[in-house]
Amino acid sequence: MKLKIYVTLFLVTILEASYAQVGIGTATPNTSSILDITSVNSGLLIPRVALTSTSDITTIATPATSLLVYNIGFAPNGYYYFNGTVWVQLATGNNTDWSITGNTGTNSATNFLGTTDDRDIVFKRNNQRAGYIGDPVYDVSFIFNNGNTSFGANSLVNPTVNVMAQNGVRNTAFGVNVMPSLSTGRLNTGVGEFALFSNTTGIGNTAIGSGSMYSNSTASSNVALGRNALTSSNSDNNTAIGFAALRQNASGTNNTALGFEALRGVLGSGNVGIGYQAGRAETGSNKLYIENSNADANNALVYGEFDTNIVRINGTLQISNPASAPGYALPNVRGTTGQILQTDGIGGTSWASPNNTFAATRTNLNANQVLGTSGWQKVNFNTVLFDVNSEFNTGTNRFVASKAGYYEVNAGFHTFNQSDTNYYGIAVYKNGITYQETTSHHYGINLISRTINCLVYLNAAEYVEIFAHNVNSGTTIDSYAGKTYFEVKQIR
Repeated sequence: MKLKIYVTLFLVTILEASYAQVGIGTATPNTSSILDITSVNSGLLIPRVALTSTSDITTIATPATSLLVYNIGFAPNGYYYFNGTVWVQLATGNNTDWSITGNTGTNSATNFLGTTDDRDIVFKRNNQRAGYIGDPVYDVSFIFNNGNTSFGANSLVNPTVNVMAQNGVRNTAFGVNVMPSLSTGRLNTGVGEFALFSNTTGIGNTAIGSGSMYSNSTASSNVALGRNALTSSNSDNNTAIGFAALRQNASGTNNTALGFEALRGVLGSGNVGIGYQAGRAETGSNKLYIENSNADANNALVYGEFDTNIVRINGTLQISNPASAPGYALPNVRGTTGQILQTDGIGGTSWASPNNTFAATRTNLNANQVLGTSGWQKVNFNTVLFDVNSEFNTGTNRFVASKAGYYEVNAGFHTFNQSDTNYYGIAVYKNGITYQETTSHHYGINLISRTINCLVYLNAAEYVEIFAHNVNSGTTIDSYAGKTYFEVKQIR
C-alpha cells in the first residue's frame, strides 16, 4: 500500500517538477535537486530492455539522448545510456582499462597490453593503419607503411618534420637515426646508430654497425658490416666487413674488404683486401692484398693486380710442406743471368749456374804408359783438355763428382803392335771396385784397341777411374790424344 502511494505521489510531483523540489520517502527534499528519493530498505528499479546491439533504435523507437535502461539482450548485459547515436555501457566494477596518461598498480605477471583471443593488434595514425603485431609464429613485428619496419628514435623518421618515410618499400631499420631521410629507397636494412643515415633512394643495401654506410644516399647493392664500414661511400656493389673497412671510399665500385681497416684508404674500384689493415694505404684500383698488417705492395704477403693479371708473393712460396715429401720451397731471392733452379732433393731449391750443374771432362796421357804383367792396372790420365767443374784429379787420375747425378763415362786406349794371343781389357772402376769392363783376346801382330761406354750414378765425392788389363811384358799404351782418352759427362 505504501509503494502505491509513493508512485502516485511521484507522478503528481513530476508535473510540478519545474516549479519545486520533489521528495520520495522524505518530506524535505534536497534543494539542489529536482528529485530526491530516500529509502532505507528499497531501491529504484530501472526499466529492463532487450537491446539487440549498441546501434539498436527500433526496440525503443527514437530513444532520447541520455535515456537509461538495463540491457538484458546482447552481451554483455548491464546499464546502458543512449548518447544520441549508440548505446554506451556504464563502467562496471573497478576500472582496468589502460589509460592514455599511464597506469599504476600493474602486475607484470598478470597485466598485459594485448588480446586473449586469436586476433592481431592493429595500430593506426590519422585513422590509417601504421603497424600491427601479428601471429607470433610467423610475424612478430611492427610493420609501418609499405612493409617498412622500424625500431629506434628517428629511425625511418625525418627528425625535422617527425614524419615517417612514406614512399620506401620493405625497408628494415633498427637503431637511432637509421635511414631518417629515406624517400623511395627499398629493400634496405640498417642496424646501428646512423647506419644508412643519408640513404634516400638506394636499393638493396645492408648496413650493420654504428655509422656504417653513413653517406650513402642513392647507391645500391652494398654490404657494410662493422662500425664506420663504408662510411663515406655513395657507389654501388661494394662489400665491407670490419671496423672502418673501405671507410674513405666515396665513389669506387665493386670493392671487397674483409678485416679491420681493410682497404680503408681506397678511392678506386675493383679492389680486394683480406686481413687486418690489408691494403690500408692503397688508393688505386684493381688491387689485391692478403696481409695481416698495413704493409705496402712490396711487403704484403700477397699482392696482385687484376687488370694486368699478376700476383706477387712477398715471401717464400712453399708447395706442400718442404719438411716432408712431396713438399718443396722456392727461393725468395733473385738469381743471376743464366742461372737455373736446382733442388737438393730434400725440399730445398736454389739458383745455380748451368756450368756448375752439369759436369764435362776430357783427359789424356802426357806420355806413353808401359804396362806391367800384373793384370788390371790404372791408366794414369794426367793431362786435362777441359774440366768445367774442376772435378778431375790428375794426382790420383780419377774423376770425383761434386754433386749427385747420372754420369756418362766414355774411355779408350791403343797399344803399339803386339804378337800374342793374350786377352786385353778396359774397365771402369767406381770407388775402387770394377763397375763395367770390356775384354777380348788378341791375335796376330798388330795394334790393340779397347773402348768402353757406360752410365753410372755418383753421389757427391764418389769417383770413377779407368783400368787396363795386360799379362804380356812390354805392352805400351800410346799417349796419342785421339787414341787414348777418358771422358765424363753429367746427363742429369
